[in-house]
Amino acid sequence: MQLSIFSIQEPANCSKPLDGGSFMAAAQFVMALNFAHEFELLSLSAINNRPGVAKKGGLVFVRNGKLKMHPGIYDHLALISISSICAGSIYNHGLDKMASEIINLPYSEGLLSLTGAEEDYMAFKRLCSPISRFFLLHTKKVQWSAILSVFRFLMIDGIWDVVSFVADKLRHSDTDILACTQLLESMQKQEWYVDFNQSLHDFHASRYPLSKVGLAAELPETA
Repeated sequence: MQLSIFSIQEPANCSKPLDGGSFMAAAQFVMALNFAHEFELLSLSAINNRPGVAKKGGLVFVRNGKLKMHPGIYDHLALISISSICAGSIYNHGLDKMASEIINLPYSEGLLSLTGAEEDYMAFKRLCSPISRFFLLHTKKVQWSAILSVFRFLMIDGIWDVVSFVADKLRHSDTDILACTQLLESMQKQEWYVDFNQSLHDFHASRYPLSKVGLAAELPETA
């Protein structure tokens, strides 16, 4: 994907900081677009990653109740949840550093930060449990398969630029909460949207259908 033609004119009176919380929420939204047929995406707000702040923020969506829960849907929900943490790590350390360090995960300490995303992490662990039971796998295998999959998705050429685009929309919004339909309409007007949509398709094809062999491959030495 080529986003070099994309530029943002920043108004002088914009007072919202473009902080990690905006990128964390934006990553949840962009990841959820992989599974848009399963969920109704409602609203998005920056994640509050400051200590002592009660209002969490992030992506608000509802699941299509007509679809039966199965390992694939649990996996989709897990990827959305953990994407905030992966995006926060990229924001803190930089895309280049994370791209070079991904081969060392999960053995490199200090690269993943849960600040502001503790609830997402707890939800992520709960969502991975049914997948582990279904495939009779150690939970850590499933968790790290999901985490590494999200990192690889965010590192696809152009995807982080799309996350940045959404984060900037959050920053320049007159309100704290944006409707997902409004965000999607804005994205669809961009020249890069067709390539972005193809990247979603390619990512989906690379991970699904889930298999025991594929999930176990990330941590082969784990019992």
